[in-house]
Order: sequence, then C-alpha cells, then structure tokens
Amino acid sequence: MGKHMSTQESYDIVVVGTGAAGLSAALSATARGANVLVVEKASVVGGTTAMSGGCIWAPRHHRTAQLGIDDSREAVLDYIRAVSPEGWHNREEPLWAAFVDTVPEVLAFLETYSPLRFTPNRDPDPYAEAPGGRAFGRNVSAAPIRIGVLGAWRDKVRPPTFDLRLSYEEMVDTFFFAHPKKWVARYMPRLAWRKLLNMRTKGNALSIGLLKGCLDAGIEIWLDAPAQRLVMESGRVAGIELEREGNPVTVRAGKGVILASGGFEWNPEMMAEHFPGPVEWTSSPRTNTGDGQRMAADVGARLDHMDQALVMGATPVTYEGHLHGQPAADYFLPHSMIVNRHGKRFVNEKQMNIGLAFAEMDPHTGTPAHLPAWRIYDSQFAAKYPHAMPNKKVPGNYFSAASLEDLAAQIDVDAQRLAETARRFCDFARAGTDDDFGRGASVWDQNRGGDPGHKPNPTLGTIEKSPFYAMPFKASFLGTKGGARTNEKAEALDTDDRPIPGLYAAGNVMANSFGSKGVGAGTTLGPCLTWGYIAGLNAAE
Repeated sequence: MGKHMSTQESYDIVVVGTGAAGLSAALSATARGANVLVVEKASVVGGTTAMSGGCIWAPRHHRTAQLGIDDSREAVLDYIRAVSPEGWHNREEPLWAAFVDTVPEVLAFLETYSPLRFTPNRDPDPYAEAPGGRAFGRNVSAAPIRIGVLGAWRDKVRPPTFDLRLSYEEMVDTFFFAHPKKWVARYMPRLAWRKLLNMRTKGNALSIGLLKGCLDAGIEIWLDAPAQRLVMESGRVAGIELEREGNPVTVRAGKGVILASGGFEWNPEMMAEHFPGPVEWTSSPRTNTGDGQRMAADVGARLDHMDQALVMGATPVTYEGHLHGQPAADYFLPHSMIVNRHGKRFVNEKQMNIGLAFAEMDPHTGTPAHLPAWRIYDSQFAAKYPHAMPNKKVPGNYFSAASLEDLAAQIDVDAQRLAETARRFCDFARAGTDDDFGRGASVWDQNRGGDPGHKPNPTLGTIEKSPFYAMPFKASFLGTKGGARTNEKAEALDTDDRPIPGLYAAGNVMANSFGSKGVGAGTTLGPCLTWGYIAGLNAAE
C-alpha cells in the first residue's frame, strides 16, 4: 500500500481501547457471536488498568460466601444513594441499578472466558458507617498470573510504574506500607517464585488475564492504531477511521463502535477548560488525550461530568522517560499532615476521596482553594518510615529545616499558622482524636493504611521533633471521569438524551455515574469492567 492510500476492513464491532473496559467489552461481544476488532493507540495493551493497583469494587461478587458476608442489592443501592453527591440519584439511579445488578455476573463471566481468578480482600467501604455500608466484603482483585501465558504478546503489556510483585491483598490487608521491610522478608520466598515464573500482580495481572481471554477467543487486536473519526451513515455510527502503520484505514462496524479509550488528563486544552489550575504528576498513560470524548462529541453525543476525576496524592517517578505520578500512601501514616498555602489543615488526610478537597475552587478567583498544598513530616516520621520520605532527586520535592518556622519560609507558607497547626495536631495525636477532621475515627481510617502498631490512633502522630520536612502535595490525576452520557445499555446519548445508533461508551470515556466521589476502593475498575461487559452484550445483540 502507498503511504497515503486508504484501505477498508469490516467487522461486526470495533472496540477502541485495551483497558479493562475495552477488553471486557470485546470478550462479552465475542461470547455473543460478534466478530470484534480492538484498536489501541499505544504500542502496548492495558491502558491505565495495567498501571493500577488493581482493586475492583464489585458488591455481591461471587466470592462473598467464603467471607461469610451477607449482602443484598437493596443494601448496596442504599449505600450508593447515601454517599453519592446530593441530587445525583435523579439522573444516575438507572445506571447505579444496572451496575449493581450486573457486576457479579461480570466476574463470573471473566473467570469462565479468561484465565482470571479473583481474590477477595478486606477493604472496607470508605463510608462503612452509612446506611448499607460494609466493613469489608465488596472488593476483589485479580490473582497473580504468569505473563508467559501470552506467548508472543508477552512484551506487549504496559508495565506498571512500580513493579513489586505482591498482590493487592498482600499489600493492603497487611498494612504493608507502614513496615515494608518486615513484610518483604516474610514474602521473600513468594516473591522469588513469582520472579522465577515471571508472574504479575495487581492491575498488570488483570490486563494479562483479559488479554489472554481475548487472544484465546480469536479477537483481533491492532496496536499503534490511533482512532481519528467515527463514520456516520444514515444516522448511525457505521465505522471508524484510524491510522495503522502510518496509513489511513476505514473500518466498517456493522453492529457498532464501543469507545473505551480512557480519560483526557493528558490533553492540556481540555484540562485547562474543566480543571483550571496546576496539573502535575499525572498517573496514567500519556495516550489518554480525550480522543473518545472528541469523537463522540463530533457525532452529537452529550458530554457530561467533565468536571469529575480521580485525584489522589502521588509521589514522582520516572516512567517511559518522563516524570509521572504514582499513588502514594505516606500521608496515611502517623507524624504527617497536609496544609494549604496558609499553613492550615483543610482535610482528613486519611479519607479515600481526598481529591475532593483539592478540587474545591475559590468562589472569588475560580482557582483551587487549597493549592499549593504541602505534606509536613518530622524526624519521627523519617526514623519510622524512611521508605516514605520525599525523593531528593526530583527538584522542588524535598525541603528540610531545623524548625517549622524555617521550613515555612522555604515553602512560602505562613510560619505562625504552620506552627499553630502543628501544635494543635500534636494535641490531637496525644489524645488519639482529631477534633477538626476526624482522621482515624472511621472504619476506613482504622482498617486501611496507617500503622496498626502506633497508639492511641494508627493514623495520628505528633509533629514536634526536629528536623522537619516538607513535600509538595500535587493534585495528581489518575483519570478523568467525564465523557459521553450513556443509558443503562451503555448506549451513547445525544443532546436530546436519545441513543445514537451504533455508538457505545464504557470506562473513563463515558460520564461516570459515581463521579469524583468514589464509593469504594476500585470504584473505577469495577464500573469499567461492568460497563464494558454491558456495552459488548448490547452491541452484539
């Protein structure tokens, strides 16, 4: 073919993206008899999923019996309604119900049609005290799996930012981050065996299992094939234009196109529009540039929840030759706190949805109300948790001083307020009760992260012993959660809320029905797998 000559292919369904949503969609559509093509912009498979911790919020999953959990559809929906943003039930209730009804079926399906096996963990709901909340039992992750099962595709899986081959359960259920040396020593035989067999864990294991299922099903996958434009014929999406090996290709899709191309956190223009303010240490693949959102809007889809995203604390790492973010847990530990530019605390550092506080805007300026923000530690933290100290090699990431006043001068924070905040925090730590933000009081705070050996509160410790340290707390995006508005069949809707024939959306390219406020650890991956599955079934039919 000449470089600029177009060629044409034909399939029943084209899926855009190889994260959890895309591969789940491809598998479910193929199981219903559809001929499926998956196209991926990057040169590797997995998207954000492969880089993730791999936790999946899957209430009423098929492993609950072994945990002795009594859960119900009504309890889950009561919980979602209780903790979701006010008023969201008016629009999101049908999608919540579809998710809750389908997610157990998804996990069982994936264990049948792929080598994936799911292991439950003891993560609590982050609002376990709310109506319908549970102290544990709604979360799973993929069991370790050999990457060698992929054969020639073994080098085509996106690597994680941090390749410690412990499972999600082995890290979270043990409070690993508080004392990693102890647990690594205990797990050493297991780690050595996994290294020998080249076994992967967490989100990488999920990606490998999904990819293996697709390959075994005969699903064709094109890498380095960025999608460009949806093709409309007679009022329906009938195909997609893309590039492959530098050549334009038009792929016809007799039953439809499923967009599962991820978020837009690496698109500077879209981020400036929907998330004004600094964006640094982004923790997803650089290929997440909003291609799916743009293509959907071009054919008349309504974009919704574009101001929603998963924002967390991160630590800087080098990934693919660039500075990226990696989700961190240092601010869960005692002897640390987070302050804003005024030197004041403004959030329970331990809560799962800490990103909500960083998304708060100043009503007068329209800019982030609490940024820049800083993590503050003392020498007690440095002695107990040296592995969690700031990386000195990254410019502007590490500050130290003999006094809090000198530290405040270095980071341009009000010195008097910082000292006052530290004194008040020390009082809370000694009493074991955070009277300002309730850090360490909830089931979530007590049972996820923190240091269980630290008394009287596993998340609170005084900040009073010199030297003192500071590290910037960046608003790090793990993924945006806005995109094409969908119905309970994963059909993309137009601006009049009518389905666009032949167009489906799943994962972070759709308007996420939970938004920024996750209802559980894994509120991204659980819906990604589920909406991919739903999209595949409905497109195939």
